[in-house]
Amino acid sequence: MTPVSQSLEELQQLLDRADHAYYSEGRTIMEDARYDALKGELARRNPDDPRLRTVGATIRETILQKKAHAIPMGSQSKVTTREEFEAWLQNNLCKPLGLARSQVRLHASVKCDGGSVSLEYQHGRFVSAVSRGDGRVGEDITANALRFRNVPKFCLLGEAPFTGFVRGEIVLSIENWKLVDDDQASNPRNCAVGIMRRKNGEQSEYLQVYAFRGFTAQGTPLGRTEAEQQALLTQMGFVVAPGHMGTPDEVWAWYLDVQKRRSSLGFWIDGVVACLDDLAQQLSLGETDSRPKGQVAIKFEAESAETVLRSVTLRVGHTGAIIPVGTFNPVQLAGTTVTSATLCNFENVDALGIAVGDHCTLIKAGDIIPRAMEVTVQGPERIPIVPPAACPACGGAVGRRTNVSGEEGAVLYCLSDTCPAKRVGKIDHYLSSLDILGIGDELLNALVTELGVQDAADLYTLHRQPGNLANLKLSGKVRLGEKRAERFLSEIEKRRTLSLSDFLGSLGIFGLGKRRVALVQQAVPGAFDTLDDWLSGKLVQCADQAGLPNTAECIQRDLLDQKPLIDKFFANGVTLTGSTPKHAAKPGTYTICITGALSQPKAHYQALIEAAGHMFTDTYSPKTVTHLVAADPSGSSSKLQKARKAGIPILTEAELLALVER
Repeated sequence: MTPVSQSLEELQQLLDRADHAYYSEGRTIMEDARYDALKGELARRNPDDPRLRTVGATIRETILQKKAHAIPMGSQSKVTTREEFEAWLQNNLCKPLGLARSQVRLHASVKCDGGSVSLEYQHGRFVSAVSRGDGRVGEDITANALRFRNVPKFCLLGEAPFTGFVRGEIVLSIENWKLVDDDQASNPRNCAVGIMRRKNGEQSEYLQVYAFRGFTAQGTPLGRTEAEQQALLTQMGFVVAPGHMGTPDEVWAWYLDVQKRRSSLGFWIDGVVACLDDLAQQLSLGETDSRPKGQVAIKFEAESAETVLRSVTLRVGHTGAIIPVGTFNPVQLAGTTVTSATLCNFENVDALGIAVGDHCTLIKAGDIIPRAMEVTVQGPERIPIVPPAACPACGGAVGRRTNVSGEEGAVLYCLSDTCPAKRVGKIDHYLSSLDILGIGDELLNALVTELGVQDAADLYTLHRQPGNLANLKLSGKVRLGEKRAERFLSEIEKRRTLSLSDFLGSLGIFGLGKRRVALVQQAVPGAFDTLDDWLSGKLVQCADQAGLPNTAECIQRDLLDQKPLIDKFFANGVTLTGSTPKHAAKPGTYTICITGALSQPKAHYQALIEAAGHMFTDTYSPKTVTHLVAADPSGSSSKLQKARKAGIPILTEAELLALVER
């Protein structure tokens, strides 16, 4: 149904539902282009509608306290094409200010896709954080913001303690999203908003804030220009989003460049914000419907396609998560032919109101994952999508698990310990976690059905039957072949020696990935350095300190359940390296970090480094790292750039070997 064919009341109700889902629940029920089209149609039909002047949705009742913004939080007007950008430039900047196009200087920055927040400081001290809410009233999330990664607890403006407000966007990086949302049943934006509103603040430490605006207590912007304001925010200790200064043509070119490389940023963005650099001129232009005329959001056009949902299959992941996946009429999307897309979970199915036979819109979330976003036309003979009463793979019981915040999660799980789909999924997860690539579903299933591989530990026995491996029949009765078999066996052999975090984090235990292991070790220094530590029951005793108040018991139980499998790994020749020391390095020792893929896995070099009496770390910090080892010393990775700036020695693989063999 198009906006034009809807009644005014239907249009208003749809926008209300979309606003409430987006701002109050952290969900997206339609793509941005569709939302903007609805707003445009509403403006055409009813220019005085209050929805056109309200940013966000009315705050619903929660235990989070409502708090009014001292300075209302507005939003930006949006454009998606060069023509719309030029119209904004001429109508909002050039004509009102009497400027020629060549005289306009713009400041642009990436538009982070998260939840907006206002941070208040009094006499230099951080005192409160309030979510945007409806732009006038938000929710007090101060307790959670105290745990955000980069919110300064005290800051100076110049040499004086700062009193005022800093606006920013709360963001969850893709890396941390994968850590906290193991089955990726949500997305980074929705997950970030959910975490920031949690009652107990769990996982708030994974969130970070990108600051974009600062005000004095009287509402005066910091600095004379946007560029100066960004510099001041940085000096005050905030992290600002990547930006660019230039002419309108240069800013548009930068927007196109950002669009091409958005997947490399490490966090979700949905466009670029362009502002008139001169703040006095920018403010003199005023606002329209709470949207500053001197700013504009240049949104990325999410490539979408309309198709028909033909069927739904249920995929069971390695943790037992049951994910509904739709099969659609083939459509071209972002350069590929798409025939299937995730429906995320059954709560999302209900929110979309989708059924088999419906016409719907697909997008590629983050330009990677095909996802159903909106029902456009309901099918004449719709078939409801009903949650299964039993696991579709094994027939076992299903249920929802408690998430890290202590609440029932949105995802449905198979609860059976003997589910074959979970077993195969855990093998696949183990291979993927250790970067053993090129093992598709077909080969994995052949290993299980033809060679008797029952679990990941059995992978270390395949070297005993290289002929059988090479003769495995794949599709079209094609053999795997000696060369592919040799490569596969070689990759397995390279992973016989593993760090404790790599080993435990690759077992597919719900809530325990590689980084989670490392974080627990950092949170409780010296207490979880050995496998016996993890199996001892200590995890439950230290649950709060380890950052696992609601999941430690489940993780501990799963670890003990997998003790026979763990013993099987060791019986098949797997060994563990010593853990990274948590104390300061002794005089004369080095702390070494590695970037890039060397000829052997990192665990191999970690063992060599520690055997030589030095320290290995997988996290780069100029305060602790003394040497950086690079696969390509002339490369341009972020670790290399930081090391060069800090003057830290950069070693080749050969130089590392020479260092540890002294």
